[in-house]
Amino acid sequence: MQEKMKTTIWIGILICLILIALKPFPQNNEPDFPPSVSESVIQLAENRIAIVETETNSGLSGDIIVLEFNEDRNTFEPIGRYNYLDFFRNPEKYNF
Repeated sequence: MQEKMKTTIWIGILICLILIALKPFPQNNEPDFPPSVSESVIQLAENRIAIVETETNSGLSGDIIVLEFNEDRNTFEPIGRYNYLDFFRNPEKYNF
């Protein structure tokens, strides 16, 4: 009786392990990287935008990248890159 109970328990554990091993993985339709919350896109004019990086631990911290839409190519082309943190930290450099 004792051996039959042990065998039944071992078979149950084996079945549980097989079910766990064969469990299908859930499908993830999300992108591989989370969207960045440290960037803001601001429209400056009808065909001009600025991307502002506000993440303090980023290598681009304080950068503003200005892009202009080229209607012939249907792309945004960079027209300038500025650092607003440098402006506030070194106003004498900008004659303020």
